[in-house]
Amino acid sequence: MSKIVGMSRNVNLNWLNKAAELYMTGKTEYEIKNDLNEYLSFEINSPVNLRKTREILMNIWVRNNENSEVAKKLAIKLYENGKKENVLLAHWCLILLAYPVFADICCTIGKMDRKMFDITNKGIKSNIFDLWGERSTLYYSIDKNIKTLKDMDVLYSLPKNKYGINRYAIESSEGIVLIAYTLTCIKDKLYLSLEEINNSPEFFPFEYDVTIDVLEKSNMFSIDKFGGKLVISKKN
Repeated sequence: MSKIVGMSRNVNLNWLNKAAELYMTGKTEYEIKNDLNEYLSFEINSPVNLRKTREILMNIWVRNNENSEVAKKLAIKLYENGKKENVLLAHWCLILLAYPVFADICCTIGKMDRKMFDITNKGIKSNIFDLWGERSTLYYSIDKNIKTLKDMDVLYSLPKNKYGINRYAIESSEGIVLIAYTLTCIKDKLYLSLEEINNSPEFFPFEYDVTIDVLEKSNMFSIDKFGGKLVISKKN
């Protein structure tokens, strides 16, 4: 069965912030949906595009998937901190948990950046088509995901259709824990090494240092030794 693309519209930081703030008011899903409809209608004229954008925001901040409930508690603390890098990370982790296509696009960009390859639409699409198969809906979705990364002030345009990356340093313990938790959820592995967490391409715009003592204090992870390396998994 082919994977569902899902994220077919771009979202920006203002819209994500609005969804987060509505969620934190404790309103019902129905109330938040109506509030988002009204809010987005000032910027999106097409009813179809408005509905798709609203549903993406609802899936990121309002509705729960398998792992988002725990992640949201940490994301709220980061959001309430108010620093740009922490707000961005809060949204980032919840999008990774809600939309695998976003995670794969970020992973692709992160690997290209590591290898010092030029980051281009063509290169991203080629890699994602290898992972997902070449579908018209995916072709359109990649463009919208890249626009989201630009709207979130992560990517910026360079000459010759290339992109540069804005970097954000994460120092808060909640941010470090949320990064580790998100990765243990989205990676198809029983456990991750500390090195894998600290060098994750999915978090390519962020500079951070996950340490064992911070993870132990959170009481959210099991830390074991395997093959001479410390490995981390989330507690059930």
